[in-house]
Formats: sequence, structure tokens, C-alpha cells
Amino acid sequence: MGCQPRRRPPACSLCRIRKLRCNRQSPCSNCSIRGIPCQRDGSRCGPRLLHDNGSQEVLNRNHLAPSSLASTELQLITAEVLDLQKNCANQKLLDSLAPSSFTLRTRSIRAITKPSYFVQHPDTSTLSEEVTVIKCICLPLREDAHILLEKFIDDVLHFHHIFHTPSLPSIVDQFYDAVEQDENVDLGQLMLILAICCSTTHTWTRYDDAKGLFDCAEYANSQTSGWLKTALDMIHHVHLAAHASLTCIQGIVIVFFMLCSLEGISPRARVLHTQAVAMAQTIGLHAIDSPNAGIHLDWLNNSRILAEVGRRTWWNLTDTDWMISRLSVPQGGSSIIQASQMAVRWPCNANDEDIVDEQEIVDRPLEEATSVSYLLERSRLAMLFYKLGDFDRPINSTSEEAGYLKVMEADMKLRQFMRELPSFFRLENSDNVSKLPSRDSRHSSNITTQRYLLNMIFYGQICKLHLPYMARGTVNPGFAYSHDSCLKAAQQIIYIEHQMRAENSTFILFRQRMNIKFRSIFIACVVFVLDGCLANGAEGGTMETDATMADAWKILHEAKGQSPMASELLQLSIEILKKYKATHPALEMIQTEILSEETSSLIEESLSATHRVGRSPCKEE
Repeated sequence: MGCQPRRRPPACSLCRIRKLRCNRQSPCSNCSIRGIPCQRDGSRCGPRLLHDNGSQEVLNRNHLAPSSLASTELQLITAEVLDLQKNCANQKLLDSLAPSSFTLRTRSIRAITKPSYFVQHPDTSTLSEEVTVIKCICLPLREDAHILLEKFIDDVLHFHHIFHTPSLPSIVDQFYDAVEQDENVDLGQLMLILAICCSTTHTWTRYDDAKGLFDCAEYANSQTSGWLKTALDMIHHVHLAAHASLTCIQGIVIVFFMLCSLEGISPRARVLHTQAVAMAQTIGLHAIDSPNAGIHLDWLNNSRILAEVGRRTWWNLTDTDWMISRLSVPQGGSSIIQASQMAVRWPCNANDEDIVDEQEIVDRPLEEATSVSYLLERSRLAMLFYKLGDFDRPINSTSEEAGYLKVMEADMKLRQFMRELPSFFRLENSDNVSKLPSRDSRHSSNITTQRYLLNMIFYGQICKLHLPYMARGTVNPGFAYSHDSCLKAAQQIIYIEHQMRAENSTFILFRQRMNIKFRSIFIACVVFVLDGCLANGAEGGTMETDATMADAWKILHEAKGQSPMASELLQLSIEILKKYKATHPALEMIQTEILSEETSSLIEESLSATHRVGRSPCKEE
């Protein structure tokens, strides 16, 4: 009886011999990665008779030619040896460096005063003189974790949209299922839970008090340092455990963002970013779109969702790396990630709800606002930084004129970038966007916040670009453009700050606690101080400039309770201006403002003193 037709093509020779899983394509993925021809024998129920006995073409087509068989054997041997080389490269980890074990407990988050502490090891004998302790990590209850996740999605996620939002609740449930069933938990999921706890307590505002997790926002904010310390300890634990996963990288990204918010781009934050990049390279995020990614990255499991989230995560790391090289003084323009060493497409401009495993992802036009619009434009800006290189370092040029030409070229390209932004991100279109229906995605509070942040980053970079030439612009007409550009950009930053204050957004209440987002205010203040010191005469500059400087100082003064950097910069700025322009009008303006504010506070405190008995110690924001 003849053979029945197959429903699927047979596995290739290589996969059958080496017992590999063949995807039955032509060529299959296993042969592709090894660079050998993908050959399939004929029917499994016996060789067919060849009617054309002398046809070399038929022999080759059926993979029975002697030269083909010899070639296949050599290729199989080569593949075996290459696998041997790969196995030798992956050396066994030293058991002596393995991290200490820990235990998990859950309780109401309002009862957690210290997220991690040490307890007596359960195996310690009561008769033993030596007491063994084990670290205990205390986590919020499952229902509390979901409330924190909801807060994270609403108010924080849009700053670094590296997730598939619909998948997050199931990740939380998977983790708590393992905890409740006393199974080994996924370290990446634990890292993510800790990062979310850290981020949400930091950004908790009085608008969130109705959620009922904390007595007040002030108490929630006070818990941030404990969660951050626990998250940093867990990052050290996963490092010792040689754990690497996409979820863990996402958690580290959140913690990095938190560190930058609290202490700027500190050495600790830069090391954390380096760890995240190294872990991403370990799991192959930098090659997620290479031809052989399906073989190397077994964790992808042919999932479109995971692949797209991987692209978002890698580009977030890349953007951060290239932007840090511009914002961080110690790094001085150097970056870890090189564009020539990665194979990752841009993420699709698509909302999370439109990304499912069973369908092709529709890449929408950039003029259509989505949840990843900010990530895409941030990536474009970071790519521009990367391509321009050290454009503000004339010391590397043969002459000052050549260096300044580079600065002007960078200025032109930065302004071109802003002109090419989608209309809903351009500052001049704010009024038009505000008139759109509330259901329009371009009118969402997230897009509005992102518009202001993108423009603040842009004007901050214009200030940084021209600041070295600002002083010379007052005496040399050839550099006058830099003086004017610096001053106008600084004024725009203060204008944007006032525009943001007028928005009904939760971000407005916690923006002063985010140093990384407040950085443009700092550089604008530096510009105003320099301009004030350079002004002709003892009176200072124009009335508008003097008022804007006092306004910038007022912003720093208001933020000093939440940002130590703001308080320090305010004090130093006033001292420098007093040194060179002791009678500058801005000094009198800010002094009057501070005295007026302190007087109002004293009056308010005196009037409310009789109403404090029996009230919660939490203060109103």
C-alpha cells in the first residue's frame, strides 16, 4: 500500500539525528543557526523508486547524492564541535558565591514598617547555642499589591512604558500563587513587586488616599526608603544567583528611575543601569530581531507579546544609556551600548490592547498617539545624541571656530527634531490639543505630561549646548547667538513649569520629588545666575529676565522640602549672585517672596493650632 499524504513535512535529517525539535520549515531554524543545508529524506515508509535512473537532479532533489551525503556528515560534525565550544564557555557557577536564602511573609501594607529584617532560621534547634538567622522579606497582601499595581499603571508606567499592561495583573497573581502554595518564587517577579512598592509609595499623593492603603500620603512617602533598600538588596541577590530574566530587568529599570529621582544620576544609579544592560545582553535582548533569535532566545517561545516587550525594554535601556552620556558629568559622553552591536527593531507604535500573540501587530502612524509614543520620540532624541557625539566639547577640535561649528550643527539638528515631533507633542499646539474631546488619546493627562517633559529635555539640552559660549556672547558678536539661545531656552523651561502647574494631573503633586525630571529647572537657574553676573551695571539685566530669575528661585524654594538638590542649588545661586551683583533686583525679589511665605505659614499654623488635637499626624500636601 502506498504512503498516506503527510499533514506536516518531516523533520530534517539534522534534527532527527541529534533529536532536536524541528520547526519543519525550509530551512529549519536549527540548520539556519548552524549554517548548513536543511535536508529532508523522502517518505518514512520506505524509499521511492526512481524512474529517472540517471538523473543527477533527481538524486540531489531527494538528497541522495554521494557528495551531498558527505557534505551533510561534515556539517553535522562541525555543529557538534561548535556546541562543545558553547558548552565549555558556560562554566559552572561557584557554589561558595551563592546568595543566602530568604523567606517571604505577607501582611497588610499599612502594617509593614520594615520590608526586610532577620528572623531565626526554622531549622535552628532550641538546644543549640548558636542561633542561625535568615532574611525575611515582608510583602503586601495580594489585594494590596493589585491596588499598588493600579496606581503604578495610572501614574508611573507612562514614564517608562516597557510592559504589556494587560499582562501585569496575571504576573502579580502568579507570584502570589507561588507564595501561598509555598513554592519557589520567580526572582524576577519578586524584583518587579518590590520595585512597584518602591515606586508607588514615592509617588503617592493625597489623591490616592481614597484607595485606603495608607493613612495619608506623607506616611506612604516615608516608606519609600525601606522599599528601596529592600529592592537594592534583592538586585544584589539576583546578581549572586546569576538570575537573568526580562521581568527582573524591568524591575531594575524602575528602581534605577527611582534612584535618579531621589539622588540624580549618581554613581549608584549608573552601576544599576550597567547591571540592567548586562542582564539584558545575557538573555539576548540586544539581538532579539537577529535571524537566529528564535533558537537563541528560548524564553520568547514565539510570543509576539514578549518580543515586543523585549524591544521596548531594550530601547529604554539604550535611550537611558545614550542620554546619561549627555547628562552625567563623570560619564563624559561615553556609552555602554553601541548601535553597531545590536539587532533590535523600533517598537511598534501600538497600544497594549492591540498586541496579542495570535495576530500581527499593526504599526500605527506616529501622528497617532499611543501608550508608546513618548518612548519612540525619546528613542529618536537619544539616537540623535548618539550620532552627534561630544558636540559640545570644543577641546576635541583643532580650533575654537571648528568646535563652535559643531555646536551650531547640533543646535540645528535638535531644533529639526522638535519640528518633526508629532503635533500632540509640540508645545505650540498645546491650546489646540486642550480643545480636543476628553476621550481623544492626544488629550490624555499622560500625553500632556509627556509633552511638557520632552520640551523640558529639549530646552535643557539647548541650555547645556550653548552655556560654555554664553559669557563670550556678551563681548563677541560671533557668539551672541549662544547667549540669546541660552537665555530664551531657560525662560521657556520656566514657562513650561508654569504650564504644568495649571494641569489637573497627579504628576504635578510629586514632580518636585523627581530630580531627574527637575533637572531642566536646575540648568535654567544656572543660566539666569550667569546672565545676572554678566549684566552691565549694578541693577542687573532686563526687568523680564530679573523677574524670571526670581521666579526660578521661587520654584527651587518651593521644592526644597522634597528635593535636597533644589535647596542646595538655591543657596549656591544666591551666594554667587551676591558675590558679583550684591544689589541685583532678583535678590530682593526672592527675599521678599520668602519672607512673605514664611509669615503666611506662621499665621496659618497659629490659626490651626487649636484644631490639631486628636487629628492624624499626617500633614496635608
